[in-house]
Amino acid sequence: MMDTLRIEGTNTTPKVSFDAKERLLEISGYSRPENVRDFYAPLLQWIEDFKSSILASKSVGIDPDAVTFKFKFIYFNSSSAKFIYDIILQLNEMQSHKIPLKLYWYFDEDDDELREAGEELSDMANLPFFYIEVKRQ
Repeated sequence: MMDTLRIEGTNTTPKVSFDAKERLLEISGYSRPENVRDFYAPLLQWIEDFKSSILASKSVGIDPDAVTFKFKFIYFNSSSAKFIYDIILQLNEMQSHKIPLKLYWYFDEDDDELREAGEELSDMANLPFFYIEVKRQ
């Protein structure tokens, strides 16, 4: 079984919680890291390894449980957007291998831009998202 990937969030990097056992992957907060490639490369590698482990199980007749991915960004910059799209493309590849997905895109009720970003990413990758409007406290 794969290790869980956890990264505490900062005011420039998102919190990451990728739990292979629970099949729950979540990324939240701000994404404007100084070196975006250094931050996202391990995440992309983890997702690739996760997909490979699911496909290995599938090849011996174990049907995969659904994978849930929650995008809970408050803000991300344009250089992060490319890597977020790369993550979504990896999820698309999972789906093409018949791995069931549940994708959630959270956005603040007053943040039309963030919702539209999610819609654009969903359309570009041809992957349906569930949109969750977060009410201000």
